[in-house]
Amino acid sequence: MKWDEEFDVVCVGSGLGGLSAALTAAQRDAKVLVVEKFELLGGVQALSSGQLWLGPNHLAEEAGIEDSDEKVHGYLTQISQGFSDDERRKVFIERSREAVRYFTDVIGLEMMVVKGLPDYYYPAVPGGAAEGRYIEIKPFDEKRLGALKDKVLTSPYGDGYSYTTSNEFVAMQTGKGEFVGDCLQRHLAAGERCAGAGLAAAQIVAAVERGIDIRASTPATALHIEDGAVVGVTIEQDGVAKNIRAKLGVVLAMGGYDWNKAYVRAFDAMPDSGTMAPPSVTGDHFRLAAKAGVIPMPARAPAQSPIFVGYKVPSEMIYGHVSYRMWLPGTPHNIAVNRAGERFSNDSFYPDVATRVCRFDGQEDGLVNWPAWIVFDQNLVDKYGMQPAWPGQPLPEGMAESADTLAELAVKVGIDPAGLEATVERYNGFCDDGVDPDFGRGTNPWGRIMTGDPRLPNPNMAKLEKAPFYAVKLERVDMGVPTAGLPIDTSGQVLNAEGEPVQGLYAAGNSAAWLDIGGGYNSGISNTRGMLYGYLAALSMTGQ
Repeated sequence: MKWDEEFDVVCVGSGLGGLSAALTAAQRDAKVLVVEKFELLGGVQALSSGQLWLGPNHLAEEAGIEDSDEKVHGYLTQISQGFSDDERRKVFIERSREAVRYFTDVIGLEMMVVKGLPDYYYPAVPGGAAEGRYIEIKPFDEKRLGALKDKVLTSPYGDGYSYTTSNEFVAMQTGKGEFVGDCLQRHLAAGERCAGAGLAAAQIVAAVERGIDIRASTPATALHIEDGAVVGVTIEQDGVAKNIRAKLGVVLAMGGYDWNKAYVRAFDAMPDSGTMAPPSVTGDHFRLAAKAGVIPMPARAPAQSPIFVGYKVPSEMIYGHVSYRMWLPGTPHNIAVNRAGERFSNDSFYPDVATRVCRFDGQEDGLVNWPAWIVFDQNLVDKYGMQPAWPGQPLPEGMAESADTLAELAVKVGIDPAGLEATVERYNGFCDDGVDPDFGRGTNPWGRIMTGDPRLPNPNMAKLEKAPFYAVKLERVDMGVPTAGLPIDTSGQVLNAEGEPVQGLYAAGNSAAWLDIGGGYNSGISNTRGMLYGYLAALSMTGQ
């Protein structure tokens, strides 16, 4: 093989997994190349909240928050529902805090605890914590990116995703901080990126400082294998194929497969879905690793994957496609109903909605809660809006159906009119005292903080009573966190069909199967896995 270039480590993907591997390897004196298929750098994590979730960690300890490995182990054991094992879970707990300390103390990322934000299932699941397990990047000065400022992703879904922190949002929602819109304006004026966009920017600046070669619009098209070991990769740069030798290894950190409809259908059991990920997320890691005898591995049941519910916005184009928006249920003045017009979930807590829309009831009924709709009144439009519309703005064309009565609305969209009227009447009755005996709406602390109105007795509950009434059809919306990935060992090394490590091949982030966490999810785990397995892969390649 004639090599065009030679590096110690090649990372495919510029998200949290790829950059964490690159930074760790470069810090240990390796020569590193990062290639990114998309035209912008940062990966899916740059579009996220940027939260990391882990157990006991030095940032929480410094903030005076107590925790224990035993508690987080119990929490993860319960939510994984048997789809993970103790050894991998122990690695996640113990080495995640090691990785975070490495990136703060050695690499220099400035992180902080998200105060006041509980675990998803706290206090219902033993071992859950009221705060201390979420961390995020501090606001990052985008001027430090220099010439790369316009080459690093910020969210195309609105400045609020990239220029506000979780700390600011939680403080506002719990009455301890200023209006988050004021925080947004301040960060925009100062050029301070927050959340996932801030974390991506901070890692890319750290990579540039360490001499890491980063190339956008450069997909990897093939792996090179000699005697069963991965020794290099072919990339395509400016339309020209180049063979790159990787003396220590290749890290596949390309995210999931959101834009590959065949993979979504096969692994996630969804005939139709949208996504908020960049269109470069097409599951190329499966095709590349197949040459090394690797078979993709689902790590949980599809209904347990953190695939959101959301809706289509036909008049909004993002990445050249009609956009889909994530829906975090729980805003007052709305409910989620099925075709019978009935509520079917705790519609103030997205994991419950997302799980119950997958309920399958045999051949006769099929998916009993799908299709489903968000039904709301003019109060929601006036007070809270629905993205991309701000409070008081009309909803985008084609996003919703509306009518002067609930019965008319039901007929328009295909919901049983009598069922919808009865459901709304019953729900409105619950709003008088803010207690939902049917599904416990507003009883989950995470949902109360993240989606509720703290000015109400029950932050997630208010009546549907002001005409016109609206219905938005729910869609399944991927966020780059898939059901299946490449099987890895506890060092991030990819395993072949025989369960044996493939020399020179590693995976991190959402390209790696969730064998450590399995069936459970809590926001921030995906980002933590990217940082953790990027870090562990680089340690393994460079000799630890």
